[in-house]
Amino acid sequence: MTGSPPEDRPGPGIIGRRLVQFFLDEMLVFVPMLLLAVLVIVLFHPSGLVSLLPFLKVVVYTMLALDLVGLWFVTTWWPYRHGGQTPAMRWLRLRVVMLDGSHPSLRLFLVRQVLMLIDGFAWGLAGVVVMLCTRRRQRFGDVVARTVVVRVSKRSPADSPVDSMDEAAFPGPDGYLGAVAGPELALGRADVRLDGGQRNHE
Repeated sequence: MTGSPPEDRPGPGIIGRRLVQFFLDEMLVFVPMLLLAVLVIVLFHPSGLVSLLPFLKVVVYTMLALDLVGLWFVTTWWPYRHGGQTPAMRWLRLRVVMLDGSHPSLRLFLVRQVLMLIDGFAWGLAGVVVMLCTRRRQRFGDVVARTVVVRVSKRSPADSPVDSMDEAAFPGPDGYLGAVAGPELALGRADVRLDGGQRNHE
């Protein structure tokens, strides 16, 4: 899907939305993994402190591994298959697009996620600083992947079924204008001739 290029400088409010979105996506993966780990410990914990400590280590490391897999799924595969939006991005009306407005490839979503190792430094402070310093509020992963996060406009039930355009992009053809008129011009029961007269329908 190709759209229009995003605006040069989104407002700083989008940074706050992105932080909330990142936290929600993290919780969407972490909370189920934590509940699963607690359930495994309660049901299968061995008796005795000597056996319990190695068991807890195995559970914790397994939970962290599953959490990484789940986070990759939510932040990489899911937006690639769902129009550039993670679940939390959909809730907060955000979307990842290329600088030309097109949809990023799976490789670019993977690049963005891998570079979270840099953006997440100091509890995410590095990414916030980069977003404040870049013109399009991009974190380092966005700069490398040539992507940008934009806000998605609201859509009422009366709007076109076509996906709504982003606020940071120019509206595409027929994005909100409804159906385009057909090439025929209704003239009642008569057609206009080139010589200025009228010819009745047969």
